[in-house]
Amino acid sequence: MQVTNEQTEETLRLTIADLGVAAWACSELFNYMLEGYEQEDYGELSKESYEEAMNKLRSSFVKFDALAETLTKGENNEQSVAEQTV
Repeated sequence: MQVTNEQTEETLRLTIADLGVAAWACSELFNYMLEGYEQEDYGELSKESYEEAMNKLRSSFVKFDALAETLTKGENNEQSVAEQTV
């Protein structure tokens, strides 16, 4: 094993905007799947598997959205407190 003194790049952190994009992507995919579901086009999945996938997407959207909303409120509260102490 070779050891070097090279500094590794810092891993970018997850941001509120990233959570928003994840929620949006889940929503868009869910809407796309909903169109297929309404047309009874489940692709290679069974109807039950398709429904399960849609439920997981809905659940993921709710989680990402709630987390982003909570973090945004926390950030706004911190800014309010900082402004009041100035």
